[in-house]
Amino acid sequence: MRYNRKYKNRMKIYSCFIVTITVLLAIPFRADAKEMEKVILQLRWQHQFQFAGYYMAQSLGYYADEGLDVEIKSAFTPDGTLLNAPEEVASGRADFGIGAMDILIAGDKKKDLIIISSVFQRSPTEFFMLKNTPYNSPADLAKLKIARRKDDLLDIELQTLLLREGINPEKFPFCERLGNFRVEDLTSGRFDVIPGYLGTISYYAGKKGVELKKIRPIDYGIDFYGDSLFTRRSLALTNPELVEKFRRASLKGWEYALTHPEETSFYIVNKYYPLAENKQEILDFNLFQAKQVINFTLYPVVQIGNINPYRWKQMSEALHSLGLVKNEINIKDLIFDYETIQNARQIQRQKVVNIFTLVLVILSLFVLTVYMTARHTMNELKIAFERQLEENKQKEALIIHQARLAAMGEMMANIAHQWRQPLNNLGLVLTNLEDAYQNHELTPDFMAISLEKARRLITALSDTIEDFRDFLSPHSQKEVFYIYEAVVSVLDLMEENLRFNNITIEFEQIEMICAYGYPNQYAQAVFNVVNNSFEVLKNSFRQDGKIIIRIYKEAETAVLEIEDNGGGIDEKIGDKIFEIYFTTKEKNKGTGLGLYITRTIIEQNMGGKIDWHNTEQGVCMRLAVPVAGGD
Repeated sequence: MRYNRKYKNRMKIYSCFIVTITVLLAIPFRADAKEMEKVILQLRWQHQFQFAGYYMAQSLGYYADEGLDVEIKSAFTPDGTLLNAPEEVASGRADFGIGAMDILIAGDKKKDLIIISSVFQRSPTEFFMLKNTPYNSPADLAKLKIARRKDDLLDIELQTLLLREGINPEKFPFCERLGNFRVEDLTSGRFDVIPGYLGTISYYAGKKGVELKKIRPIDYGIDFYGDSLFTRRSLALTNPELVEKFRRASLKGWEYALTHPEETSFYIVNKYYPLAENKQEILDFNLFQAKQVINFTLYPVVQIGNINPYRWKQMSEALHSLGLVKNEINIKDLIFDYETIQNARQIQRQKVVNIFTLVLVILSLFVLTVYMTARHTMNELKIAFERQLEENKQKEALIIHQARLAAMGEMMANIAHQWRQPLNNLGLVLTNLEDAYQNHELTPDFMAISLEKARRLITALSDTIEDFRDFLSPHSQKEVFYIYEAVVSVLDLMEENLRFNNITIEFEQIEMICAYGYPNQYAQAVFNVVNNSFEVLKNSFRQDGKIIIRIYKEAETAVLEIEDNGGGIDEKIGDKIFEIYFTTKEKNKGTGLGLYITRTIIEQNMGGKIDWHNTEQGVCMRLAVPVAGGD
């Protein structure tokens, strides 16, 4: 009898196990069997490369992979009526739309809209005039005939520019023009200045041989976003999974379109203009527009779809000054954040505070540990430095260590940027697991997904520490290393600071060549030069700050050029920049060791040569080291 009871109990446990496994295995099959969810995307113009990412997401099956059946609608109806994307989405006739500042205007009128991602990081709005038009500054616009249409979105940026320059926009009358402005409006003398979007005016002017010059609002500090993806806020709150799937697939499509512009242009022509007699002309226009789109997305320097809430707030304030919006915007309500919406469903305020406190404690411990280590090391070096000064020995070695500690302090700021977002996300993963456990919703799949996400975040944090350790680790023997890898290791640590200050990195000429020497010292030399350019560009307030990297072989040397557009070096101090303790920074903001140590590493330690020359917009530093000495 006892044996039978044990046997029955085991069978019950075994049966429950089988049922549980069967239910878990059945879940994916039910999900696969679910019908595709149909959604509509409303464009803001006719089919062209301007919307390339959405076409490729549809063509390559990225939408289908997310369970979405997407219809992409042109802004023009068969009878030629131009549809307003915010109105179509707000009314429910479309689920997603493409817009820009019209999203803010519609939102001010109580339209239920939320921004998903900003694809065009810069506004493509430009104003054109003939090359010989007398224009030197916005003040000259007062003497010119400007083509303006009432309620034209392109005109908003012109009004903002005029107001910023102290010019009353009401001084310039509106015209009754319904169609697009053309190059003929300039050549005929009807207007002196006409608006254009995404370079269309310059394209047709080039075909007609008409030379133009243009005004870009960005050159006068009018930093508006261009094409952005949006949806109804109610849809984002009730079905954030759908919105996230559409966003994820769309950005994946954009990444493909921007890296395959020719293939994408052919697809657009064959898909939407199969019977057109001028297919070659349409193709040429789309290929031209592809270059414009790549420029305005800032790809690959800026992540596709990146949103800076502060810039949207600036746009709203500009519209408010023009009287186009009356209410202040709530950034949290304006921008879609899938993680935030998901957690808002489950996490109470106290839990958020606890997670935030935990993150601060971890970050504080990390910073404190690094700080204490650095402080202890600095004290030891200070004692050793004073002793060596008395004995007049190993002066160069101590100065190198001193400069390395100064660089380490700057590195700590970069690491703090790198850690902030992974720590926030890790806290959210832990909270989701806690809620799922307490609500009895913790499934094996959810556990596996959460653990995998946590491992990825921890790996990202670990990689940052490894990069930092490699930067600090000493190497006493020369070895063969790739110049490119040394450069990338420095840029990885500075990535967040560069992105936050809107400084782009351009790889103009890259050869995968090896050098022979001390890789970590070389990385320090690269960091000193790049950080100098970064400081100059950050303090110059340029909107188009950039650093250009070139790597190539010349004779038996591996050459690295680092060029910026920060204004260059005064020729009067050109002979002093490599001297010890010489700096142009304010007191207590510079050690005067960076370039001195860089020259010591390159020329004395590695047997190379460093020099510089001014360019049209900045300075170019040239680091050349031997390639011989290893295979």
